[in-house]
Amino acid sequence: MRLSLFYLLSWVLQASATILQNGQVREDPYPGQAPSISLEDGSWRSYGPNASEISYKGRWDSNYVSWWSLPGIKLGFTGDQLALSFGPQTSKGVLLAYRIGGLDWEFSNVTANATYQFAGSWTPGLNLSTNHTFEMRVTNWVQLSSVSVASGSKLVVVPAYNKTVEIIGDSFASGQYATYEGLSSWAYNFAAGLGDVEYSITAYPGICLTDQECYADKARGMTHQWFYASDAGVRANATYGDHPEKWNFSSRPPADLVVIDLGTNDRRPQNNIPGSTFYDSYVDLVNSVHDTYPNAQIVIMSLWGNFTRSDDTYIQSPFYVSEIQRVCQHFQNDGFVHYFGTKGILQHNDIDPQEHPTDVGHLKIASHLMQWTKLKLGWEFGATGPEVQHDTLYWNNQDSYR
Repeated sequence: MRLSLFYLLSWVLQASATILQNGQVREDPYPGQAPSISLEDGSWRSYGPNASEISYKGRWDSNYVSWWSLPGIKLGFTGDQLALSFGPQTSKGVLLAYRIGGLDWEFSNVTANATYQFAGSWTPGLNLSTNHTFEMRVTNWVQLSSVSVASGSKLVVVPAYNKTVEIIGDSFASGQYATYEGLSSWAYNFAAGLGDVEYSITAYPGICLTDQECYADKARGMTHQWFYASDAGVRANATYGDHPEKWNFSSRPPADLVVIDLGTNDRRPQNNIPGSTFYDSYVDLVNSVHDTYPNAQIVIMSLWGNFTRSDDTYIQSPFYVSEIQRVCQHFQNDGFVHYFGTKGILQHNDIDPQEHPTDVGHLKIASHLMQWTKLKLGWEFGATGPEVQHDTLYWNNQDSYR
């Protein structure tokens, strides 16, 4: 039986991306695959990617290509049909998440030079006499070429929330190895968990705080890359080379709250950035953020580091402890920099085999940071019903134990 299960699991892993729950394959991990369609029958009304009704979330370049972690769009529409067309710079088979209104997240793979219908007669809750909200977030990268509705329908503007959050980080903030990547990250769960905020996650796996090459080809550190529309990846380098597109900060409302979680890659043996250099880089980044968002509160997260076995227990070893505390002390009289300590939030079993937080680990970080934000900054929680983290329905149906 074990051998049969092993071969079944091996086949599934080769066939498609697989989500494992304590070693068991999750059934229907990506509900909501959107059908590929043609717009040539004359029953559609199309809008270009520059339509004012389309609100872009996160960072997109001037060619409407998404970058960094969990970028997306939000728009309103009338009628009961909605389709998105994707341009040639869309990653092949990329997974995106979408939902109508406050319904649960659904997932669909899309590819370049194709159109997919995300709302139709099968979508629950659609009423032809009212406006509906559509939200899409992408795990990696797409190029939006058009949005289409039924010929007698239209797009409408969805009012933006009054507060804006930006998270600046690396693979932890971008959810690498989490179930739904960015949509399972602590950064997403924190910002979406606050509920009534706009959010952007400027995070990329492997990036250092310090401006030097880390893992990616010709990658730059966050003190440099934060000023650009594209991230620090190989794809960005292939697209832009040495001339990436500057990010237009005025294209989005200024952030009210910025959370920074950087330094783990600086500390890796391959990079091993000295503490003094790390400290100087952190001060530079905080100054850059403050110059850009002069009214924002800036939260510096401590690094939880790693967990090692020691005799009959496990020990947590945080990174750059004194350096991060010195950064906070440097700005302590300015009133806009705060320290969020992560020590003790995670335990060794909250870290997956790839040395990243599990889904539960991400949720623990997000929950603690949400409470900190409420108590320290006075922000109330606005997510009062619609799903945030997808697929958390785990329970034991046995009412007693023997």
